[in-house]
Amino acid sequence: MSSESLQEVIEKLKSEGIDAAKAEAARIREKAEADAETIEIEARAKAKNIVNQAEAEAKKLQDQLQVEMERAARTALSAFKSSVEKALVVPVVDEALAQLLSNPAHLEKMVAEMIKGFAANQFKNANLDVILPESMQEQLGTAFIAKMKLLTAGGGVTVQFDDHIRYGFKIGPSGQGYVYDLTDEGLREMFVKFVSPKFRSLFFATEPNK
Repeated sequence: MSSESLQEVIEKLKSEGIDAAKAEAARIREKAEADAETIEIEARAKAKNIVNQAEAEAKKLQDQLQVEMERAARTALSAFKSSVEKALVVPVVDEALAQLLSNPAHLEKMVAEMIKGFAANQFKNANLDVILPESMQEQLGTAFIAKMKLLTAGGGVTVQFDDHIRYGFKIGPSGQGYVYDLTDEGLREMFVKFVSPKFRSLFFATEPNK
């Protein structure tokens, strides 16, 4: 083989090697660019997902905060209404009950009506327990007890005096384990519940209907 032919072979091999290297380099570059694009797309998708999750969590937190604020506002308003009722309604009810229940004549009439009610219904001939304020024992006296016994339609009346009762009385069938609480405390609860809705409709006139 001549030196010229050898040189041609070398040049050919060199050319083929360079072309192969260029082709490989181009393939590597294309793959790198494709991988980079894939990574970028995945990164963008991941970032968008993170942002969406953050926005969803922020919205959820905002909604929870709004609910808590509304609940706190309702609780505060309810507490305010209760305090106003306690300051304005309860004293008025207490004063009216004290005037009524501290009057021996009114108290005697109330007890008598209750005994008549028991005697006229299923408690005819039943024994009744009546509990009165100890502070009124001298004012009512034995005559009161005698009058009450006459109203039982065959039953009996046991009258007791309790220093824990300020005004009013308790009454119930003997041995039944329950009494009707017509003391100032029992009646106050009943009257305040009755008066409060009307009071609210006047005092809190802007309150929306529920």
